[in-house]
Amino acid sequence: MNNRSSVASSKVLPGTARRRMGGITAAIALTAAAGCAGNTNPGAGEQITVSVSIAAPANAPIFLADELGYFEDEGLDVKVQIIANASLQIATGKVQYGAVNTSTVIQAAAQDTKLQQICVTQVDPSYILAVSNVAWERNNMNESMSLKEMLAALEGENITAIGGRTVNPGAKLLESLLKKEGLPAESIGVLSQASTAASTAAFQKGQVGLVFQPQPIPDQVLSVAPGRIIYDTGSSDLFSELNGVSWSGIGSSTTYAAEHPDISEKICNAIGKANNYLDEKPEEAAKTLHKDMNSFDEKVLADSMETYKWAKDAAMSEEQFAKSVEVLAELGMFEQPSAEVLDGAYTADYQK
Repeated sequence: MNNRSSVASSKVLPGTARRRMGGITAAIALTAAAGCAGNTNPGAGEQITVSVSIAAPANAPIFLADELGYFEDEGLDVKVQIIANASLQIATGKVQYGAVNTSTVIQAAAQDTKLQQICVTQVDPSYILAVSNVAWERNNMNESMSLKEMLAALEGENITAIGGRTVNPGAKLLESLLKKEGLPAESIGVLSQASTAASTAAFQKGQVGLVFQPQPIPDQVLSVAPGRIIYDTGSSDLFSELNGVSWSGIGSSTTYAAEHPDISEKICNAIGKANNYLDEKPEEAAKTLHKDMNSFDEKVLADSMETYKWAKDAAMSEEQFAKSVEVLAELGMFEQPSAEVLDGAYTADYQK
């Protein structure tokens, strides 16, 4: 099957020179999972697809494992491929593995779609709240204001959120931030956008006055539309409960993972090596990743990598994952799942 046409609306990304052969934040789209994304039952030596939704730092472990040869070291022939909204394709085995966020996995498991997270990439998410100079001035804000006073002054302003208020993690975290400060959860509005580029354009044009996203998006936006950062969840005691929480990971079909435990273990091993490299050498990692993430300035990318935290060895016990889910449910990301749903959503069987 031709690698470049195997998935509708997909783009094959470059891997290391040795492997040039062909290359969530949203709820699962239970429709439109058309197309074949590769052999659903690859045997020894056959190519395995690992999907990402976007070439951005949140997916750094997958790109880095490819670029540094960690997949190859495990004896795997991996194709990293951009596929928008791939969750259902992963759940049905049309894509063998892919980047997923924990919220998507829980929502999928609640609908019995057989999507399962098998190891962990990002923990301790850091979201940055930036305000444009236009919004700062029109709301008569000043540096002496407390965070609560700033948020109150911004009532009626909007942030952009891909997918909208109900499914975007940043929008849900903003609601939690407002509640923690004793303000109405919807006092700052949400303008739904289809892409990061559209969000940036809306900020530039003054359609929205705020951005609340992980780096390097805030720095990139502020480089073209002047403004200032006023809050960071990663350095705030207000979100201390997020410490150690599983934010994203590698997903697979429960059936595929169980039928190919050796491959699943090798995928997790490679991702674990990449996670450790990212934590130990973020600047070197950024240099390696820049060719895959060249929409970001190299320095901005390097600075942003230091704001991310990764699960050591890509590992997390099932008890720790359950605690992560409890925290995220309390923050309004989704409803607290049943024990049965939780059991189907995550396994540590393929980790070291």
